[in-house]
Amino acid sequence: MRLSGGRFVRIFQWIAPVLLPLLVLFGRGIIGAPMGWMTLIGGFFAPFVVIAMYFAPIIVVFDRDAKAARSTRLFYDIASWVTWAALLVMMFTLVDGGDAPPFGSAVSAWGWMSSDASSIISGVAVLIAALGWLATLATAIVGVVSSRSSR
Repeated sequence: MRLSGGRFVRIFQWIAPVLLPLLVLFGRGIIGAPMGWMTLIGGFFAPFVVIAMYFAPIIVVFDRDAKAARSTRLFYDIASWVTWAALLVMMFTLVDGGDAPPFGSAVSAWGWMSSDASSIISGVAVLIAALGWLATLATAIVGVVSSRSSR
């Protein structure tokens, strides 16, 4: 696997696991989405998401080739960007609700789309984020294995 030239992912992989779940939980309130029960539910699951998102960066530490180049592998970068982008899409499209009809997401509060469309996009973003996270784990493991077998 080829190493990437950029170092952004190598640095941001340590910040993203904390920053992005916080943005999904509270950033949407800052940008105008109503905060309801999803904030409480997300607050319960956020620590588990943070821990899970740190698995891949910890694995990448053991990639000798990437460590020597002070970079990460290209496919790991792509998988990381996909995961991070999906979490940002969730921040804008996560529909909240509670005892009343569903509150809108940030984009539905701005009048850009309906809550139903926003809910569908948010669901797709959750799926893409989960698949992207699995891809980061897989590419991190493949990178470590290939760096160990090349020596």
